Formats: sequence, structure tokens, C-alpha cells
Amino acid sequence: MKPKMKSFFKTTFAGLALTALLAACSAEDHDLGSKSLSPDDLVEGVAFSITPDAQNPNIIHLKSLLPESYQVAWETPQGRSVGAERTLKIPFNGEYEVKIGVSTRGGYVWSDPAQFTISDFCAEFVDNFLWNRLSGGVGNSKTWQLDLATLDDGSIKTTKWTGPHWFFNVNYTWDKLHAASENETSYANFVDSSPWDPASAIDPTPAEKDVNGSDANWYWAADYAGNSWMVGDDKKKANYGYMTFDLIDGANVTITDADGNVISKGTYMIDIDNHTIAFGDCVPLSTDGRTDRTFKLLYLSNDALMLLGDNSNNQSLNYVTKDYFENFVPPTPSEPTLPDGWKDDISQTVITSVKWVLSDKNPLDWCKLDGSRMNGWNQLSEYPDWLGTPDPDSYADFSMTLDSKENKAVFSYPGGETIECGYTLDDKGIYTFDAPVKPSTIVGWASFELDAANGLRIMSIEKDSRDDVSGIWLGKKDPQKDEYMAYHFVPTAGSADKEPAFYDAALYWNNTGDWQTVQGDVVKVQEGTYTCSVNATWVDGDPLLWLDVTGIRTDHPNATVELLEIKIDGNPLSFVDSDISAGWADDNPESNNWRRYICNAWGLAPCFSSTDLFRMQTGAEVTFKVSYND
Repeated sequence: MKPKMKSFFKTTFAGLALTALLAACSAEDHDLGSKSLSPDDLVEGVAFSITPDAQNPNIIHLKSLLPESYQVAWETPQGRSVGAERTLKIPFNGEYEVKIGVSTRGGYVWSDPAQFTISDFCAEFVDNFLWNRLSGGVGNSKTWQLDLATLDDGSIKTTKWTGPHWFFNVNYTWDKLHAASENETSYANFVDSSPWDPASAIDPTPAEKDVNGSDANWYWAADYAGNSWMVGDDKKKANYGYMTFDLIDGANVTITDADGNVISKGTYMIDIDNHTIAFGDCVPLSTDGRTDRTFKLLYLSNDALMLLGDNSNNQSLNYVTKDYFENFVPPTPSEPTLPDGWKDDISQTVITSVKWVLSDKNPLDWCKLDGSRMNGWNQLSEYPDWLGTPDPDSYADFSMTLDSKENKAVFSYPGGETIECGYTLDDKGIYTFDAPVKPSTIVGWASFELDAANGLRIMSIEKDSRDDVSGIWLGKKDPQKDEYMAYHFVPTAGSADKEPAFYDAALYWNNTGDWQTVQGDVVKVQEGTYTCSVNATWVDGDPLLWLDVTGIRTDHPNATVELLEIKIDGNPLSFVDSDISAGWADDNPESNNWRRYICNAWGLAPCFSSTDLFRMQTGAEVTFKVSYND
């Protein structure tokens, strides 16, 4: 049966971004003056040509025959475009129409429709994952709906998209949101890749300014629960019906209401090269009755679809299949997973009164329920225009000091104001403060503040190469959305009224045969666990091996250094820490250096059988733990 496709695009397309087209014209090159042209001037064979491809008659080449200075646009079965030439790949036999338009100061002048015929079906053009995902492939159909519905009990349901609309800068296209590696079975795009790296996109280059003069790329994954205004307050509007795409004797689409009554029928065409979809004789489901017929594909999987129209006001249409929607079971809310021993890590970091300050590189982000960051900003330059670039100078005087022994907190603000309160930390990583805390601005409208329960939750803990805590993300739960506003704090060691202090630790070796002392690499230490090593070879005489931590007793007179592991030539030695000499360097009570004399030939620890254990050939390595005990 030959498909009835003659009327595919007779209906006038609405929603062309004429502002964008006109902005592309310049007075000296493209302006034809007043609107003196008429459709009679734009006829096939004079103003443009329609030529079937010599190798494949399902490929149609459109070419303007006008001077190059004319700004030309096309209205085709595969949507609108601007440019002197356009190539169409039409998979289905049938009769089609095309129009050419020329920009003038008075607006676009369009030709009358010119017809062309496709005689054969080209299966190659629909043997593509876009067609298969949308309709199920040749001979099949799929039914889709907006990601929003009112259930029988009056509750609102959403699924994958959490609502029927997200919001996009109009610069966005498939190529800016997908990697070239995406195929029928492999997803590589801004939705399925976490985190999504825009640099991996097919087109990672910055966009030109849009019709509103913005050159920023932004999108907002708006959820209906927190933004019901996007479809109005009448919840009865939340059932919008269905649309069924098929590839049965053509590419057909049927629009029904929520009760299954047919509203309209039409056709659709996917441009797999430009990632667009065009509708003929119908418009897709929407929440606001829009009349767009040409859309950019922003996302398409087996169960989810996102379209952005020419006249969309930056508002996408978010669909899921009817089967997906009806069988969707909300996932159990996830929680941050903190590493084993995290409480000890935090206690070691804040064993006394320690001041936490906001990072000067990335003080703010948003986190999912599992604690993973949603944006992944790591440098100030990566923050978007809509948020603004944080200025570390503006929040440099804000700090949060926690004393884990006393469970006391002090919040300090620019100008010298402080707020003191108590706090608890539970086994889930939730800090709860016993008094409200004044917000402190980080950037623009974004401020540090506690949640409604005066709490913050640990999203994640960062460690440095020595396995010490170097940062922490604390999240404030959004009261409506499944997300946290997260604050990035870094610790400063020492007491609340002192700047961070580091101490030099090093391992030393000596042969009494030549009395040459060898110093290993110096390691900067605070409280925590560290490793020092020294490269040396025993020659003759008695071996001597000791560890010094320089200057630590000036600030922490009760400090201790516990030996955790001793290796000679890479082989661990058995030892008892309490047997090994510990005290002031050179047995001088006035010394501020803490020493562990690991191998003292004149006072060998009883846990060692002989100094022969220390006749090393390559070197020694010692792992130790520093505790202040203030």
C-alpha cells in the first residue's frame, strides 16, 4: 500500500526563529530592500533546483540559484534550515513539498510549494538507532507521553525526567550534549554519563551568541515537584494524553487524549545527520498547546525523549514511553556512602579546636542524594554565568570551628561577629547544631546556611596523598528536591586562634665506622599518619637509626609519635613500640624535637635481638602516627 504522504508539509510551519535568521543578514550582503519579491519570482528552475541524487534517488539535493549575497532558507519535510544548499534523505516513497525563502528587510518571502516524488522505500535510511529508539523499528510502534500525570489518588507522578520540561539555552544541540561514541547500545551523553564531560562532546566548541545575545551554554534540570508553575496550578492539566510513533507503511504519528480518543494523525521525519525531527499535519503533545513542528533532538533512548523547539522559550519537552511510565517504581532514596573509619578520620582532623574554611577554588556545588557532585566544578573559572564566579576575598573571614572533644562549634563572620553553639555528629554523617546559624554569602544569591533542622550532612570526604583529611563536602538538603546544596570546607590545623602549623619529620642513619650521618627526605606533618624513608647502606661499625619531628613540642608539649611499621631493605621488622626509646632529641629536656631512637647501639630496644637487624643494603622506611594530646 502506497503511503498517503502528499500533504506531509502543506501546513505552514510555525515557530521559526525569524529573529535568528534576520540577525544573520547584513545590510551590504543580504538585504533585498523592501519586500518587493513575490512567490512568482521564486520558482523552481529559476530561483532554486531540486535534484535527485544520481546514485540514490531517495537523496534529494536542494540548491539556490540566486546570487550568493542572498540569505536563503528552506522549508522541507525534514524541517527548516538556512543555507544555499540542503540535502534531504527521505526513506519513504511518496509525494513531498519544499519551499525556498529569501530574507528581505520586510521579512522572508517564500515560494509556493514545489513538489517532488520519491518512488522507492530506502530501508537504509531508517536502519538507525534514532528511528529504532523512537518507533521500535520498521513494522513496529511505540507510545510516548509527557513525564507527568495525576494518579487516581490525586498524587502527581513523574519518572526519569522528574517533570515535563527542562530549560536550555538555545545554543544547545545534540552535538553539544553527546559524544561521537554513542551508538545503538552504548550511551555517551549528558544524561547517561556521570559526570558528563562537555569536552568529550561531538562539538565541544563554545557557541556563538544566541538570538538574545547570550553566548553562555546553560541548562536547568527543573523538577516538577519544586517547580509546578511550569504547567500552571491546575493539577487536572497534568494528564495530556499519548503519541504513538510507528514505521508501518511510512512514518506515522497518532495523537490521543488520556482516554485514548484520537485527536490528530500525521507524519514525522527524523534527520539523522542534523538530529532533528519534523512533524507533518500534527503537533506533538505539550503542556501549553504550542504549535512547533520542527524540533532539535536533545536526547533519545529506548525509553526517554527530549525535544527542543524553535519557538520553545528555552523549554524542552520531556517524554517517556507509556510502558516505562506505568511500570516505573521510584528508586529507594540513596544516601552518601562514607569510607570505613570516617569518624576516626574526622576525629583525628578535629581532635582539638580546628577551624574549617570554605575552599578558595570551589566552595559551592550541588549534590545528588548519594553525595556525588552534580556539576563537578573544581576551579573558579568553571562556575557558570548564571551563578557567578565566587570571590574568595568575600568569604575569607567566614569560618566554622569545631571542637570534637567538647562538641562545641564557633561560626565566625566578616566584621568579627561570632555565633557559638553545641553540635552532635551521628553515624550517618549528619551534623546537628543546637542553635540557628546566620547565613553567609558565598556568591550572588548562594549562601552558606543550615537546613531547617539546623543540620548539615557529610556528602564526601577528601584525603591527600598521606591519607589525611584535606577537605569535606557538607550538604544542606533541599526541602522539595532530591538534592543538596553542598559547601566545600578545608581544614586548618591547630587551635582556633592559630594559623595551621606543620612540622618537619625525617629519618636519620649513621655508621659509627665513618660517623657520616645521612638524612632522609623531609616530610611535613601535623596530626595523622606518615611515612619517612632514608636511602643508605651499612658499611661497618654500629648502625644508628632514628626519627626526629622538629619543633612539635613548642606548640604541643604533650605530643607523641607512635611507630606503626619499620622496614629494613623493604622487609618489616617485628617490634614493640613501647620498647623503643622515645623522648627529647639528645635527651635534652629543653629540646622541642621529638625523637624515636629506633636503633641505638648503646641502648638497643629489648624487642630487637641484635643490631645486625639494621645492617641494611638499600635503606629504611618507618611509618608513624603523630598525636597532639592537647
